Amino acid sequence: MITPPKVSIIILNWNKLSYTRNCIASIEQNTSYPNYEIILFDNGSVEKGTKEFFSTLNHKVIINSNNIGFAKGNNKAAKSAGGEFLLFLNNDTITHKNWIEEMINTIQISPCCGIVGSKLLYPDGTIQHIGVIFDHRGNRCHPFKKYPADTPEAMKTSECEAVTGACMLIRKDIFEKVGGFDYRYLHGSEDIDLCLKVRQMGLKVIYCHSSIVTHFEQVSFQAKGTYFKKRTTRRNNRIFFKKWGNELDAFRLPNDLSGFKPYNYFRNTRPEIVGLIPTDAKFILDVGCSSGMLGKTLKAERKDVTIWGIEINPAVAKEAEKNIDRVFVEDIEKKEALFEKDIVFDCIIFADVLEHLRDPWYTLRNFRACLSPNGTIVCSIPNIQHYRIIKDIIKDRWLYRTEGILDRDHLRFFSLATIKNLFSVSGYTITTIRRNIKTGKLLKLINALSLNKLENFITHQYLIAGKKRNDV
Repeated sequence: MITPPKVSIIILNWNKLSYTRNCIASIEQNTSYPNYEIILFDNGSVEKGTKEFFSTLNHKVIINSNNIGFAKGNNKAAKSAGGEFLLFLNNDTITHKNWIEEMINTIQISPCCGIVGSKLLYPDGTIQHIGVIFDHRGNRCHPFKKYPADTPEAMKTSECEAVTGACMLIRKDIFEKVGGFDYRYLHGSEDIDLCLKVRQMGLKVIYCHSSIVTHFEQVSFQAKGTYFKKRTTRRNNRIFFKKWGNELDAFRLPNDLSGFKPYNYFRNTRPEIVGLIPTDAKFILDVGCSSGMLGKTLKAERKDVTIWGIEINPAVAKEAEKNIDRVFVEDIEKKEALFEKDIVFDCIIFADVLEHLRDPWYTLRNFRACLSPNGTIVCSIPNIQHYRIIKDIIKDRWLYRTEGILDRDHLRFFSLATIKNLFSVSGYTITTIRRNIKTGKLLKLINALSLNKLENFITHQYLIAGKKRNDV
């Protein structure tokens, strides 16, 4: 019988002994892989009971007198590893069944695989990590964060741009060839940097969907406070972008960015929209209702209100069915007759919808038939005239993003003038215009001193309420 390759599981510990204890217990309970060792590297812990706990372990323990950080600690522990593979694991994790077997199988069946990362879940069972992607500015993003664990995109092993060091498997010889973790970083970016160094060798980084680990995330980091986190993040980013900034485009992989939108994007209650809906509106249609949280809020605040919704995303619509009275899964631009002629609404809501449409003019005209004679149409529309967009154009940074004004799903772009024109030619009169202001204190002050002459440039989003035009 051939002995499988040895895996050295390296765990850094700095206080938070209860997490380390649970982590090791989960490895011992859930690991049937026959050839592994645990190397526990203590980074200068001072927590009471730490030494006593170490003395009960049958694993290799390395005690360092002071905290030398993530990179140096892991590099030092790796030198004492006897395994062909190194598996770096955070101490604030709980492993699931067959987690090592799945990672080893993934790296062995693909000769061009350099690093394998696990599926990391939050304690509530939602997705924390299924690979890392660089956004338009090169920032590291976790797609499908907080989505259900069985989201289809999370259920397949795939190549990715990077994986997190919370649970990462790599061959020891490759780790040594690239020089290990870069010790210039402090508590951040070391893992992403390592992935890029391995990919620079022509090897792939793979996300393994069947290796599952629960991760409590940054437990030790939180103990150091918010200021420490912000300061070290800025420092790490300076080092990272100086080293990789000009090469990031070469490391990008094809993707549709669909998972960049956080799950809460679809669960927004939209209080700014609620304030524009007439209090006497009893029958309301929410176009692009997402998960129906806006409607749920309305139903909780106002009695005897009926809310229908239209949503193009079937998965999100399914959640909306729990929150509002009726949901239609439709592409509103492909259906000319939306409802029966006798069905009219007191209020129709388009909350950040019109900019996603090929022909918002046609859509607004089409929905006039569904609005009662004295009904109200309520919309929120991003403002392309916002000063940050203008600044990006000047710097040649017109890059589509995952959300916001330059959301890559947006097909149309509006300023206040084009919004007024849109409503007028579609058969509506605007009755209310409100502004969602997003800017710093300095620009707010300059705007006030200039008697609001900069208002259009600091408005991130317009909130519009209107009625049918009587002359149409």
